[in-house]
Amino acid sequence: MTRYIRVGQIINTHGHKGELKIYPLTDNIERFYDLQRVFINREENYIPYTICSVRKHNNMVLLFLDEVPDMNTAEKLQGLYLEIPENELEPLPEGQYYIYQLIGMPVYENERYLGILKDIIRTGSNDVYIVEDSARPKPLLIPALKSVVSKIDFENGKIFVKLLPGLED
Repeated sequence: MTRYIRVGQIINTHGHKGELKIYPLTDNIERFYDLQRVFINREENYIPYTICSVRKHNNMVLLFLDEVPDMNTAEKLQGLYLEIPENELEPLPEGQYYIYQLIGMPVYENERYLGILKDIIRTGSNDVYIVEDSARPKPLLIPALKSVVSKIDFENGKIFVKLLPGLED
């Protein structure tokens, strides 16, 4: 079964001809220029849409899709996500990972279980892992720095960290 990965969210229409305003869910906004089609999940059915034009507008992407001929059709897509098959993702350099690959992984400091990686905050300078455990009243916020994240072990499905002093306070 094909797994689909979200690359953008339709947040509004742009103009009156059916152009879509997209909030990109990718670090590489230029990636939209390479896409020829995207999929939109409608009631557990992934429907392909052909991209006929792409342009950037501020930090957003504006798209015309062949299957969206007017503003009325475009308005019905507001809030939905643009997705692509996982096998169409661009390969990342060694040591870099897609967020969806990390979410849900258990986090350890040596053998001590810290919780599950629930989300990642993108701060600009470095990511911050939000690790939750039912035994802890508040989530643990772990900076995603090489000095803190010692190993991401996909083979065993675990993340290993070395907590900085004061992080658990």
